[in-house]
Order: sequence, then C-alpha cells, then structure tokens
Amino acid sequence: MKNYLELSDIFHERSMEDRMADLASRFKVYRKKAKLTQLELADRSGVSYGTIKRFERTGRISLESLWQLASAVGCDDQLDRIFGEPPLTADDLRG
Repeated sequence: MKNYLELSDIFHERSMEDRMADLASRFKVYRKKAKLTQLELADRSGVSYGTIKRFERTGRISLESLWQLASAVGCDDQLDRIFGEPPLTADDLRG
C-alpha cells in the first residue's frame, strides 16, 4: 500500500497501466466463458502462449494479437465498435 497521494487518486483519473490491466481482466473473463485455457487459446488464435500470459498479467499486447484473441473467443465485434462513426459537427456540414 502506498503512503502518498497521486493526482489520479484525487481526480479519479486512471493511469494507462490501470486501463490496460482492466482490459486484460475483462478479456480473461471472455476467455474463461469460452472455457479455454491460455494454452488452448494460443492454439486456437495463433497468438503465442507467452503473449497471452503477458497480456493477462500486464495488459500489454499488440493490436493485431488483441484482434486475434478477440476473434478466437468470439468478441471481435466489440473491437469493431471502438472507433465508431464520429458525430457530425456544424463544421462538418459546412465543408
């Protein structure tokens, strides 16, 4: 436990590491719902076992590997929605 406050503690902003770890935790739930071990997922996805272990531990992964894993557990449609159509602004309509 840390003995000091950070700005993120005061303003409830999450660090990039916290966001990545949260993403990895959510993905792990999908993997388990698919009833796959990390080794089985590696075989099914083509992503190495080491990459999967690191991702679930740290949240660090390439976009390509993340897409392969999401596809293997059947949630790649959610990646399609990350950057949806941006909302139109008045400037867009004038152009």
